[in-house]
Amino acid sequence: MARKPVEVYRGLLMVRFDSEAPTRMEAVIGRFSDQDLAGERLSTHLTRFLGLWSRLAAYLASSDVIDLEDLTMSVDVLDYFTSTTKWWTMTRETPWLIMRPPSRDPREFMRSISSLQVDAPTLSRISGATDKLLSFLEEHNLANANGRSELCATIRSAWILLSAFMCKSQGRNITIEEDFEVAYDIVRILLFYISLNDFRSLTAIRTLATNPKLPAAARIGFSPGFEHQLDSSVAARLERLHGGRLAPLLLSAPGSSRTILTNSLRLLGQLQAAEMGLTRIDEEHYDSIIMGAIGTLERTGVSPTLLGDEKAALNLFNRLRPEEGVPELLNLMIRRLEGLIVDSTGNRDFLLQYARLVPRLVALLLLLASGTKISSEYGLQDADLKRGLILFNALLEE
Repeated sequence: MARKPVEVYRGLLMVRFDSEAPTRMEAVIGRFSDQDLAGERLSTHLTRFLGLWSRLAAYLASSDVIDLEDLTMSVDVLDYFTSTTKWWTMTRETPWLIMRPPSRDPREFMRSISSLQVDAPTLSRISGATDKLLSFLEEHNLANANGRSELCATIRSAWILLSAFMCKSQGRNITIEEDFEVAYDIVRILLFYISLNDFRSLTAIRTLATNPKLPAAARIGFSPGFEHQLDSSVAARLERLHGGRLAPLLLSAPGSSRTILTNSLRLLGQLQAAEMGLTRIDEEHYDSIIMGAIGTLERTGVSPTLLGDEKAALNLFNRLRPEEGVPELLNLMIRRLEGLIVDSTGNRDFLLQYARLVPRLVALLLLLASGTKISSEYGLQDADLKRGLILFNALLEE
């Protein structure tokens, strides 16, 4: 177990909300205030659900006050469970949030929950688990009676909601005990196993893909002279020499994995040009654009030697060799990014019109993921991809 339950519960009980938290929560869940679930208002369960993961985010970040970032993360957790499927396949052996593309409208899914019945056996199991949790908190003398009662009610609501989500996802309107068993395991995995970066990556992928800087950058073109200089660079030569090592990534990122260095430089150049008000990057801009891109990479922790030193580049390509299952995870992540980009632009043909955007975006994501990887003992892992997402998002928000 990654975290000790007694320490997590103690941390959750110590975290407090700031004065603006109730208003922010109401903006998200107010629309469900007239619906009921398991004898309480659906909005009450949702308030507790958001509160639980906000508390956990603050605790994992070693903070005793929930801020806007924590609350935003909790909303993204709710969206994850209501907009995607197969989350119930998560296990303690594979404790991570898979970035699947949405398969349903989360608001419509939430509205459908009110027609669901949490049956007596399921409620009995939830009540039994709640009593055991209360006994555990009392045994370890955690907080006072009110604090213990509040935490138990909060986790009980998480069990009820996830049981309902599981039931509805299976096409049923009456829960069964197995729904609670899934919910119980998922809550334990989230509380005691999943890393803070896993949670943060949910927010990062959404804010990254919906950042208006991306479509602005996609519209920036390159002159033939600039492209010729880039294709003649040391970075391009290193790609031609060693790009074949990345064959396992070609299935999930065919347009970006062989040209990870130059495609990253192109996107970073487009982002710079958009800020400068340029509509095209000409040959005369080459030196300033490349130096600016290198500076941006350095600020995110990627060494500029990767672009010009063969040994450093070779190490980079070795770190990019994916561990088992990672190509599939990357493919799902790319599909989620594509869907979010299309939704944010409001143009279903946007990625057809600017087909080079996603390959360049993925190239930069992979460069950030591998270029900041400390150990070369393992190849590219899920945690590396999520770190890359977080760094990429931070880069865009500069």
